[in-house]
Amino acid sequence: IFLGIAAIVACGGDSTSPSQSAAAGSYSAFQFVTTGSSGQTDQLLIGSTVQITLASNGTTTGHLHLAASGSQQAFDADLAGTWSQTGNVIDFTQGVDNFVNDMLFTIQPIANNVWDLVGEDTFSGTHVKLTLRHGA
Repeated sequence: IFLGIAAIVACGGDSTSPSQSAAAGSYSAFQFVTTGSSGQTDQLLIGSTVQITLASNGTTTGHLHLAASGSQQAFDADLAGTWSQTGNVIDFTQGVDNFVNDMLFTIQPIANNVWDLVGEDTFSGTHVKLTLRHGA
């Protein structure tokens, strides 16, 4: 009886959030919009890309490319690092300083056992909304 109770208690939590192993997989930017003093920019339309793979062991691989826009030069970053999940929130840590490190991503279900990772935050007056889609 004790083992059955322990198993039930260990499985508690938010039933709508995938386990860390279920959230693992490859993700690509599905929506990537920045809004700043010069207006709104659809980063995907101007050539920016974000691709990241979350391994079930908590590591990441991937690449971030920000296309040149206005006075901003192009920027590239290796997204190798780690990820952790608390409830329905994913937190990334990479060796290269970039906005992906500084924002939390919420898991949003879009289909049975399929999730988007949605991050939204403001950095130095520029609002960033990034949706990463599994298998996109």
